[in-house]
Amino acid sequence: MDIKPTPLTSGSPTVSAASPTATSSAGGPLGHPATIGEALNNLAMHIPGFAGYKAVEDRRIADKQMRAVIGEHISAVKDRLDRVVDSLSRSGNMDSLALIDQSGRKLERLADQMRFADYGYNAVFDHAQIGDAQLIQIYQYDATIMSEVSQFDGATTAVEAAGTDSDRLRAALTSLDALTADFDRRFRGRKHLFDGLPTP
Repeated sequence: MDIKPTPLTSGSPTVSAASPTATSSAGGPLGHPATIGEALNNLAMHIPGFAGYKAVEDRRIADKQMRAVIGEHISAVKDRLDRVVDSLSRSGNMDSLALIDQSGRKLERLADQMRFADYGYNAVFDHAQIGDAQLIQIYQYDATIMSEVSQFDGATTAVEAAGTDSDRLRAALTSLDALTADFDRRFRGRKHLFDGLPTP
């Protein structure tokens, strides 16, 4: 997964897109929205009441909204793992509980990072001069992140389906851990989007 975005500039900003390729509401690839409104809508469809980043005074609020949605989803995934632990414990199968607990702790740390970290953008973004081209790229990057949140559902379903099969369970947990790590790196990579943007 390509998680290192190319810093935006005041000229022709670019962001390295990662698979899977999402689709815009207009039917084209998410990476090529026709207008800033379409780019915003592609992101806002994932985040109720999303304020957008155009107004400086809205940026911290919008960032907090996005983090809250992600944190809630990751917490729900963690709850599903907890139910797997309960089920295995009741059946007397204790062999894999430690592995599931490790995966759960990683998810919990990710959820906490979303919900409780300092939610404002860095100072450069707070005061950066952002035009429509930059906003489209920022919305594109965040919309891709939001579209990837649902991958946790499938990964967790694989853990649930493994049941008492230790080999399947270990493989499913390995995949879930890799997804957690990749998502964390992708989210942390957001700060590089704003490298090089001019400030007043």
